Amino acid sequence: MNWKQALTDWFADHEQEGIRLCADLVRQNTVNPPGNEYLAARVVAEWLEKYDIPSTVFESAPGRANLIASVGSGSPRLFVPAHTDVVPAGDGWEQDPFELVVKDGYMYGRGVNDDKGPLVSLLLLAAFLARHAGEYAGTLIVGAVADEEMGSRYGLTYMLEKGLVAADYAIVPDTGASINQLSCGEKGLLHLEITFFGRQAHGSTPEEGLNAVWAAHTFLNRVKELFGPEHGYCLEPAHELFSPTTINVARISAGSAINIVPGECTLGLDIRYVPPQTGPAVIKLLNDMAAGVQNESLCERYTVATLSHMEPFEIQADNPVVQAIRAAVQELTGTDSERMGMSGTTVCKQLIEHDIPAIGFSQDAERTAHKAGERLAVAELGRFGTALGLAFFKLGGNW
Repeated sequence: MNWKQALTDWFADHEQEGIRLCADLVRQNTVNPPGNEYLAARVVAEWLEKYDIPSTVFESAPGRANLIASVGSGSPRLFVPAHTDVVPAGDGWEQDPFELVVKDGYMYGRGVNDDKGPLVSLLLLAAFLARHAGEYAGTLIVGAVADEEMGSRYGLTYMLEKGLVAADYAIVPDTGASINQLSCGEKGLLHLEITFFGRQAHGSTPEEGLNAVWAAHTFLNRVKELFGPEHGYCLEPAHELFSPTTINVARISAGSAINIVPGECTLGLDIRYVPPQTGPAVIKLLNDMAAGVQNESLCERYTVATLSHMEPFEIQADNPVVQAIRAAVQELTGTDSERMGMSGTTVCKQLIEHDIPAIGFSQDAERTAHKAGERLAVAELGRFGTALGLAFFKLGGNW
């Protein structure tokens, strides 16, 4: 069979159905927190039932639903998890963000590209494969998972820790980039909380205290020397897939009243680092800088706490799932696809930690994800769905 033509025709014939499904999903308010992903899971389960595709829902907590469905049989098993939770709508919308609007070839609504539009493409592909059962090798595992926007504790992390997902490869449709860009790596994520302890005193006699804010100020000035605006808030080394290591001073907390010398000042730092750097090496660098502040008697002591840490990863170009997607994009568009790395994080990290090679591959969000007026071109439903289908067939050796 000419899978390219068959997929192209299928998505063209089912475009309006895809728009209606996307509208139904956007209508479900799955803002996280609290999530309420069961609303979207119910829509997905009912839609799959029309195509005789059974699904199973796993609740990690009340209302935090994760749906899994499979089509095909045998190996390789390709897992594609799309998340159903969304970020808050925020201000600036020209319409109700939870009612899909189609205008000039675009769909507008919260979550339409992050990540409900990719989910629609995935579901339409599953329906196509169900119609062609027995004509190909391999299994497509469909995931409609919870809690991606808040760390996946109730979503994919839960599913993997409970052994509810078994796959040979994974494609995570959550990069916001076009099908000509494959996310083959992600920077390390390190969230630190550094607290300087001084000595509290009356605001009228600051000389009797030790103001922790000045300790933090000195520390930040030294951080700025390495990561400041003249360096683009970055620290070398560079990497072929990534922009350099970055640091963001995300939070400063100090003082209990205007007439008190603050005895504590806490900094929240968001660091995205690239290999060959390591989390412990970055922590040591910042710890040494804080120690210098203490040695100058600007504080009595300090602490460095790691709030969260995820190691960076890179999937090599010769990995079968990378090669399958590149072949699919070449077949569909006649152009090559580019390997890239992400500064942000997706559930690829959790999958790789469980020995499932995973890359990011998705629709083109045109940098509107998480913004007011989030939109997705209608044509992306078929474009991405066809590319994903061809990659599945290539991975299984079906063309």
